[in-house]
Amino acid sequence: MNSIYFHIFAKRRCKYCTKAKKLLDERKLAYVITHMDKAPGALKELKARCDWKTVPIIFEVLGEQQLLVGGFTDLEGYLNGETQEKKGRGEGTDNVVEG
Repeated sequence: MNSIYFHIFAKRRCKYCTKAKKLLDERKLAYVITHMDKAPGALKELKARCDWKTVPIIFEVLGEQQLLVGGFTDLEGYLNGETQEKKGRGEGTDNVVEG
């Protein structure tokens, strides 16, 4: 995997966001994290554009290309070399409550 870094869009009290960060730390992989707690409108727009309902929303960034990896469970599988199918929702992600 020749990734430059991963970008995690997260909420501070999300256990799966914390697990994603820990997994990348354990693998010594570069990442940036953007906490979306104070930007609910931007998070709502990101979720709509990605067709994703939960956080974290994780991208692999390769130069100008950004690949949607998915949530925590998707990241785990991706790093373990499992092939990616259509992104699912629910398992390995925390539901986001708007409001």
